[in-house]
Amino acid sequence: METTHDGREVVIRLSGEFDVSSELDLELVLETASSVRSVALHVADVRFADSTLLNVLLRMADRCDLRLVGPLGPQLDRLMRLTGVLDRFRICGQEEGPA
Repeated sequence: METTHDGREVVIRLSGEFDVSSELDLELVLETASSVRSVALHVADVRFADSTLLNVLLRMADRCDLRLVGPLGPQLDRLMRLTGVLDRFRICGQEEGPA
């Protein structure tokens, strides 16, 4: 996880696998999102995600203007489609800058 702030939004880059063992790290991401208005969350390097990450994403979307910067990996895309939450997120390509 890497976090930067460009003055307009917080940029968070996730990479690797996210499950219950990474819950504390994800709670820090959620806490960061709670204190700002806009978050760009880079998820292209997420190789695995379960409901732990999905719950954090949903809570973030409720608390701030959240953009998922992708593309979504096949596993995360499938998880979001199977759970019916994909349309709750604004997904942008990697080459886009801050909103």
